[in-house]
Amino acid sequence: MTKGSSTILPLPGLRWRGFTLQLFLLTILPLTVLVFGAVLLSQSLHHQAMVQLVGDRNLRAVRAASDALSMQLDRKVYSLRTAARILEVGATLAGDSPALDLIGAEFDGGLGLYDAQDNLITSLNGANYLQSLPASQSNFWVQIKAPQPQSAILTTDTYFPGGTLVWAGLKLSDGRVLVGGFLSEQVIQQTVASILTTNQARMLVVNQAGEILYYSGDRATLGQPLDMPGVAEALNGESGVNTVASHHGDLVTAFSTIPQAGWALVLEENWEEIATPFLSTTQSAPLLLAPLLVLALIALWFGARQIIQPLQELEVKASRLAHGDFDSIRESVGGIAEIHQLQNVLSSTANDLESAQDALRGYIGAITAGVEKERRGLARELHDDTLQALIALNQRFQMARASAATDEERVSITQLQEMTEQTIANLRRIVRGLRPIYLEDLGLAAALEMLAKESTQVGSTPVKFEVSGESRRLAPEVEVALYRMAQEALSNAQQHAQADQIWLQILFTPETVTLTINDDGAGFEVPEMPDVYARQGHFGLLSLTERAELIGGDLKIWSGDKGTKIEVTVPQTSIE
Repeated sequence: MTKGSSTILPLPGLRWRGFTLQLFLLTILPLTVLVFGAVLLSQSLHHQAMVQLVGDRNLRAVRAASDALSMQLDRKVYSLRTAARILEVGATLAGDSPALDLIGAEFDGGLGLYDAQDNLITSLNGANYLQSLPASQSNFWVQIKAPQPQSAILTTDTYFPGGTLVWAGLKLSDGRVLVGGFLSEQVIQQTVASILTTNQARMLVVNQAGEILYYSGDRATLGQPLDMPGVAEALNGESGVNTVASHHGDLVTAFSTIPQAGWALVLEENWEEIATPFLSTTQSAPLLLAPLLVLALIALWFGARQIIQPLQELEVKASRLAHGDFDSIRESVGGIAEIHQLQNVLSSTANDLESAQDALRGYIGAITAGVEKERRGLARELHDDTLQALIALNQRFQMARASAATDEERVSITQLQEMTEQTIANLRRIVRGLRPIYLEDLGLAAALEMLAKESTQVGSTPVKFEVSGESRRLAPEVEVALYRMAQEALSNAQQHAQADQIWLQILFTPETVTLTINDDGAGFEVPEMPDVYARQGHFGLLSLTERAELIGGDLKIWSGDKGTKIEVTVPQTSIE
């Protein structure tokens, strides 16, 4: 784009308002969030409903099994009471009663009759084990003999050689005791066989002592029964459903109690294992909306690559433009046509600004050159006229003091002579400031060394000078600019820094010349833009910036709570 050309950025119209970015921000993104939230909520509700469905089904099954086991136990107790009534009318267990033989067949663990002294009178099956029963089941025996006659007591015996026995006992009206035992696993298995319709379900029956009466799964993987979910609640007489998260999925546990024996009946199942294909499909159905999310992500990628990222790069280049980097704004950032148009406008503005800055820099350079010329002229006039007149006046004072008649006259003339000599010294310092003779004759390094000495003599803070590298002569305008910058920086440090030490350094390398002024005094906040110096009243710092730009140098200023460092680097291309 040529300088002075004008490009008008079209106002946002229908094309902008219907653009993908607004479509994404106002339509796709909210809709995607809404649908994705609905998908997650739907899956969560579906999952909860399925788990609850399995839990309710298992709870009904557990309660049905509990009722069936209760009926089986009631039947055993009823048979035992029937045998007790037959025995009370004079029958015996010696085989003289067919009815007692049938009842004895129900108690595969044995049926025994004891006298009031706990001695076994007679038995059907299991005589050896029945003989020691009062001693091995002492608590059970105490409970039998304590209640009213024919009040049945149930207990379990896990030490029976053939399996776990359930003992049912009651006391006859004449003090005798009738006890019958049956294997619990057979009774329980017959009862729950119709309930365990799947291999994934596992049924557990536990007594009050935590002993396993029945388990349909692998006992090696069971662990402690009392630690299983629902067991403790069932032993306390409760029934319900627990859902526990496991590494295999949600474990649904339904539990109930068998009040006659105080047993806990627990049914556990992973609901995912019993889910039908249709059930799994309905669980995954909301995921079919995921392509919408993919489309939204594609739109997001397009917006990021074609709009957001180019705008961010353009923002960085625009900030560099504010710092004087005019070339970066001309590098294409890509993106949509509107961004290209915006960059073209900024590039045109940068061209105009660069032209204006070049013109301003030339104007400031001309003013600076004029000021230096006026300084040299003024210094020449002061040196050739005023300074010579003061020197002549000082000589006349010397002659007058020699011819003075009285001591008072000599003292007065001496004072006038001292004042004149001080004025001559001050005037010479002013002349050197206006026209640094050492700079013209000996070069920048020698002039800076003399400047450091004069600043130490005049100011309150000592200045230490150091030169590094091989000193060489520079272009006259570069030497004058660096000298004036050092002069301004030392003046600011002496007046405002309140430092204990100031350092003035000049470094010569084949590629650059670097001037550094730093102090250990009070710091200040350095603004990002040079124009802030003028608004804050730091015209000396603004002068440093302008002089550095005039000679193509790079000015850097560091400052903080303590100390300030000013560094000017001039490349060899600007020195020659």
